[in-house]
Amino acid sequence: MIPVDFYRQGARGLNEEAQKLMEELGFSREGCSIYFSLLEKPSGETIEQILAHSSFSSREAERAVKELVEKGIVRVSSNKLEASEPKQFVAKIQDMKRTEMSRDLDALNAKSTRLLSLLEPQYWELRLGIKPEDLLEPLPTLEEMEIRTVRVIGNATRSVSISAETFGWFGKVKEEIYRAIERKVRFRLLMTAKDQDAISRAREAKELGIVVRQPREDWYPVRGTLSDDKELVFLIWATNERRGGRPKFFRPHFSKNDGMIRVFADAFDKRWSDASPL
Repeated sequence: MIPVDFYRQGARGLNEEAQKLMEELGFSREGCSIYFSLLEKPSGETIEQILAHSSFSSREAERAVKELVEKGIVRVSSNKLEASEPKQFVAKIQDMKRTEMSRDLDALNAKSTRLLSLLEPQYWELRLGIKPEDLLEPLPTLEEMEIRTVRVIGNATRSVSISAETFGWFGKVKEEIYRAIERKVRFRLLMTAKDQDAISRAREAKELGIVVRQPREDWYPVRGTLSDDKELVFLIWATNERRGGRPKFFRPHFSKNDGMIRVFADAFDKRWSDASPL
């Protein structure tokens, strides 16, 4: 007959390996000890019994019990704590780790992108003698594009040319446009009045004093605001919506470069001459 101690020694060896793995997965030493204690008691134990039998302080044991319950490694049943089925809590640990890794990856991507934005301009400026932002300054979001557009309109002293589709962002720049018109700044707006909301925006823009025209083409892959032929905020769509599906866009940009401004201004003037008054 095999002695009972033989099985206990075998179980102790397995538990030592299991505890090492659990600690590597983020469980505390106290939590592992309590779990293995419950593993040997199918009917479970009360929290008082666990605290009484624990070799740790009450505070450490309470913290460990809370950890085990939150991670699903033990469950509360009839005022007792019982060890959960390993398959269930291991699956939960895997899900939690995947979530943590996803957050870590998102944080890594954000930091890497920020680091690139800080180092790349310096690298090329020292080698080419020109700052990349002197040609094009990337804007991270459409919201930043709207903020920069307000600033560009605010800097205008003579003229502003706006190429939009339905001018859905009119409300975000309306106050700045009004102040610019009071400074005698002239506005030209190319937009398509394709629905009732766009028609209302076009009418309100005209009432402010903006000259509004409707372009000949149904859709144009560039949006932008040009101020005094000096500052340009623009966005180029990556796909043509006429090919089906929602168009995707490249990152918006800001530029003071004469070449970029000339290209936009010439294209705008050509479209303006072909457009019809609203």
